[in-house]
Order: sequence, then structure tokens, then C-alpha cells
Amino acid sequence: MNSKTTIIGLVAAVAVLSGAMGLSLTGTFSDLKIAEYSSLSTSTGMLIGHMEIEARHADGELYDYRQLDNLVTNDGEQCILKMLFATTDATAGRGGYTSLGDCTGVLTGAWDVIAIGTGGGGPAETDVKLTTESTANGGARGVATTKTWGNLTAGIPQLVMSKTFTSTGGDIGAVTESGLFNSTTVAGSGMLARNIFSAVTLASGDSITITWTFKVGN
Repeated sequence: MNSKTTIIGLVAAVAVLSGAMGLSLTGTFSDLKIAEYSSLSTSTGMLIGHMEIEARHADGELYDYRQLDNLVTNDGEQCILKMLFATTDATAGRGGYTSLGDCTGVLTGAWDVIAIGTGGGGPAETDVKLTTESTANGGARGVATTKTWGNLTAGIPQLVMSKTFTSTGGDIGAVTESGLFNSTTVAGSGMLARNIFSAVTLASGDSITITWTFKVGN
């Protein structure tokens, strides 16, 4: 799907679902890592988004920080259209629509479930899940613990969602991917967006906070 279609669909869907996305920043300051990944094209027009990563040691020291470009999956785009227009699953033979795949998961819940993983590859528009999703040692997916709406009259409206994963009972390991889903159940859930990044290693006691943001306006 082209970026224009994605932008229009997402702008219209902001009012009915929760979600968020990606930009880029680079540099090195002291022992704090700040990395850039600009292989994806950033959103333009009315929708601007980014995903932010913060990693901290057990004492609260920030040791890794990222801002990344966004990728919305085909699966997520199709679910957005279904939510907007209350349509059913695609019917075979209608303009090749089903060749892109169907919307996965329920359409009655918010896209506010954040997951992390240790796999690579992609991201690609055809992704429907993380390559190797974390499920143990504090790394299991969950609903965003904070959701903050921006002031709609004092600037560009935005929704910010975040979740912190703390490595407990062992190491989560090298986190390299994150995704935004519509269910806490891995099997059958729908993915709205996914990103990959160079490894952020979490030893026992370390934590990683993933923040997804939607901004809409001009």
C-alpha cells in the first residue's frame, strides 16, 4: 500500500482506535547510546508519528535511547478500514483485495497492546507478528500503562502510549523489535505496526520503555 493511503486511513482512524509510530535521531553522548535508523520513509502530510525507546539500569540510569521511523502493516491498514466502515471480511474475487491478506484479530478493542521481541528481519508491510516475541522474564506483551491525549487547542493533537518492561527472574536479553497489537493474546491478534532496531541488551533488573505516538494536524 502506498504511503498516501496509509496516511489518510490512519488520520481518519485516530478517533476510534489507539496506536502509534516512528522518526530518527543519531549521535553518541558519553556512555549513552543514541541510534538512528532511517531506512524507512517517514510519514508526511497530516499524520506524523514516531516510536521512542528508553533503556535504564536498575538504578534508573538511562543507558540507551532511540527514536525510530514508523511502518504500518497491511494487516493494520485493513483493520483500520474495517473499523471505520463496519465492513466484514474481504470477499474472494473482489479486485484482488484478498491477495493482500485479511484483517486479523478482533475489532472491538483498542490497538494499545505493546510487545517486544528478540528477532530480526524486516520490517515489512506483510508482517503480522514479531519474529521472536518475548514471553518470559518480564518481557511478555501487555496493554500500555500510560495513555496521554495532547491538548487539541494548543497545537497538533496527539496520543502517546507507553509500556515499561523490566527484566525479572532472568535476562530478557537482546531486544531488537517491537510491535503494536489489538490483543494481549498472541495467537490470532492483529498487528498495526512493527519496528526493528539494533540490540538493546537487558540484564536482570534493567528495563526498556517503548512509547508509540500519533500526531495529527498540519
